[in-house]
Amino acid sequence: MNHVTIENQAIPYEERRSTRYRRITLSMFEDRLRVSAPKYVSAKQLQDVIVSKREWILKNWLIKQDKLKEPVEFVDGEHFLYKGNTLQLKVIKYPHKMPRVFREGQVLKVYLPQGLPEEDRNANIKAALLVWYKAQARKVLLDKLEMHAKKMKVVFHMVRLKEQKTIWGSCSSKGNLNLNWRIIMAPEAAMDYIIIHELSHLTHLNHSKEFWERVGEFMPDYKHWRKWFKDHGQELTF
Repeated sequence: MNHVTIENQAIPYEERRSTRYRRITLSMFEDRLRVSAPKYVSAKQLQDVIVSKREWILKNWLIKQDKLKEPVEFVDGEHFLYKGNTLQLKVIKYPHKMPRVFREGQVLKVYLPQGLPEEDRNANIKAALLVWYKAQARKVLLDKLEMHAKKMKVVFHMVRLKEQKTIWGSCSSKGNLNLNWRIIMAPEAAMDYIIIHELSHLTHLNHSKEFWERVGEFMPDYKHWRKWFKDHGQELTF
């Protein structure tokens, strides 16, 4: 695997080329940088892009490394993202058998059974939070889908919530949509961008000029939110 060195940080990176790619894109993972490019792009062009994005690459690599060093402990006071805001975790013991999660203002309260063994504590908190987040995502994202579909005069079919590292949404030729539930952690406008993006694929199943014009018709500042996911997408996790 190749490496790019930025301020004494040796960052592994892999190249992916395909005729499906229309432009050069960078994606940061916990263990490497991925550079995706059309087949016709030269090695020099690829290196020029890497050099021009050195600041972004270093920033996001360090964020990934910090997250690896500081695992979530699921203790009182930790913060979790929700709709672009931070919620503070509060764990409470209560006399019931099943964990429950409630949001009260900026506090995310997790109720745990009093007799739960300590070694099972973190796993139960995480599981309860996942259930809560996915339930919120289904409600919020479906409401947004219906609202934007009505404005855009398009019809979608089946909707599935998935969890993927770098894909926030997708649309099939049959009009079926996949949405990454983790976008519920992003600001409202960022969620709107992903939904408008995927609904625009119901008219243009590609990333042509016409496709982006349609996205821009319903979200004039889409470029800002497109970049936002590139810069902050890795933060949408726990």
